[in-house]
Amino acid sequence: MAHTRSRRRRQTRRSSELQQTRVAIPSEIPNVTAGFIVVRKMRRPLLVIITVMTVAVLGLCLMPGIPQPDGSNGQLNAFDSFYVISFTATTIGFGEIPHEFSTEQRWWVTFSIYMSVIAWAYTIARLMALLQDSAFIAARNAQAVRRSISHLNEPFTIIVGYGYIGRSVAKALDLLGRRIVVLESNAVPIERLTTDMLRQEVPGVLGDARNPATLGLAGLDQPDCSAVLALTGDEEVNLQIVMTCSLLRPDVPVIARAFTRGITESMTDFSPMAIVNPYDDYGEFLTLAIQHPHAYRLVTWLLAVDGTDLAPLRTHLPSKTWLVVADGQFGDEISQDLIAGDYEVSTALPTDDIDLTNVAAVIAGAESDTTNLALAAHIRHTHPEIFLAVRQQSHAHLPLLNAFTPDSIFFPPHLVTQRVITGLIAPNFWGFIEFLMKSDDAFCQTMTDKLVARVGTLSPVVQRITISAKDTPSVYRWLQHREVALGPLFRSTQDWKHKIGAYPLLLVRGKETIILPADDQELQVGDEIVMVGRLSAFDDQKEVLYDDSTLFYAVTGRDIPTSQAWRRLTNRRWKNAFDHPAELVD
Repeated sequence: MAHTRSRRRRQTRRSSELQQTRVAIPSEIPNVTAGFIVVRKMRRPLLVIITVMTVAVLGLCLMPGIPQPDGSNGQLNAFDSFYVISFTATTIGFGEIPHEFSTEQRWWVTFSIYMSVIAWAYTIARLMALLQDSAFIAARNAQAVRRSISHLNEPFTIIVGYGYIGRSVAKALDLLGRRIVVLESNAVPIERLTTDMLRQEVPGVLGDARNPATLGLAGLDQPDCSAVLALTGDEEVNLQIVMTCSLLRPDVPVIARAFTRGITESMTDFSPMAIVNPYDDYGEFLTLAIQHPHAYRLVTWLLAVDGTDLAPLRTHLPSKTWLVVADGQFGDEISQDLIAGDYEVSTALPTDDIDLTNVAAVIAGAESDTTNLALAAHIRHTHPEIFLAVRQQSHAHLPLLNAFTPDSIFFPPHLVTQRVITGLIAPNFWGFIEFLMKSDDAFCQTMTDKLVARVGTLSPVVQRITISAKDTPSVYRWLQHREVALGPLFRSTQDWKHKIGAYPLLLVRGKETIILPADDQELQVGDEIVMVGRLSAFDDQKEVLYDDSTLFYAVTGRDIPTSQAWRRLTNRRWKNAFDHPAELVD
């Protein structure tokens, strides 16, 4: 049964309200053009070369020569002097041309050789220094990146911050065939772009993202810029990126990473498409796991990396006193979420003497991964019945934590990556996740069984299509003359009676969102369908979306001629079949 809800009013409209005047986005950093640096650095060497060449040519013109048989005095004219000095100064050495030189001319040529060698050595030394100059390298790279970005003729996403999270998101988007541009303030992560073995060439911009011109250089001013991901480890920088994009390009969605409630509220005022706060997400998931284990299992499975097996159901989780051992913002955020869920919470610092009396669950949430794992090991030895949740900051320590296997792992980069990919590929998908988190366990159990029966136990891929001439040309043409329901889009192209390994979750039409639309739901141009499934199933679905005869088979269950010869033989039947499809349905 389809569930209908009104789409929440997107707060991103505030960003367009904040933009009172359109301002051109700067795309060049002042004083970094490579040509300017070359002129400034090579001005003196070029003047030296010009001076030496001029003196050498003029001197050779004035030197007396050997009288020639034709009666000339043997002096060289300006062109012959320039010709001789040119090949002499460059050490090519063609000899005495156009005739034998006098002793004076030979002395002057010898003098010119030494002068030119010194001048050229000085110029080459300055040129080599220029090629290693950091300002010149930065300017040259900036111009090269700018050219490569301007030549991107398809939508691209700007990823600001290429740490562990940025790399994970970049690899996921690259696997999906989406073009990306990376902006990073450190040169080392930029160099990793060449060794990360991405399928497509990724331009890397080195610069400070707080400068609007740097974002402009990364392509924010390009019409093909489809989104900006602020994934740096500094939430102040992420807030600045949100402010820049919201004021200069309010039409471009922003997904920003935040850690504290204050920064989250500030970002909300500028209204990015999604604010990712892993602390809030983990608190919600933790309380969900306790109160609604079926919903928790389904939600984490849908958000997991493609190919993750469905986890076994965990029930009887602790519902009594929780102890949060943490320092910094994490402890406050998690404690507030647990208190909001009506749980009794006590807190302690990692350096305190911890009392585990009447404690049902412990969250080891210190800033140090070593401290958290040591505390968890001590509790497992002394109180094995206590529920253990361990926070992990560095991906390098994940193998240790996976071997230890606590009851719950909080790895912020993993949560951020999940949210970012979900929000970028299918922004409305998170609305379905929120719907599941508010649903009762019986419904989530039934929903899990339906999805597993259709797509299998491995976590599915999220996809989004829009009924349009571009995304679904066959369906678009069909709707120009007749109606079509949602169900045929999920039928097998080999056997009309079977379904492909994909399942529709949402149908968005204007301001209305239909959750779990039925197969008989009539489609309209502009409808957005969010679905999950196997990649192979989506490949089969493309035949229905792009080929008229395949769509006809999916709708009616009957084949129609596709070859040109067979169409000519059955031309009338082809036309009648397409004009009156209902007559051919059994």
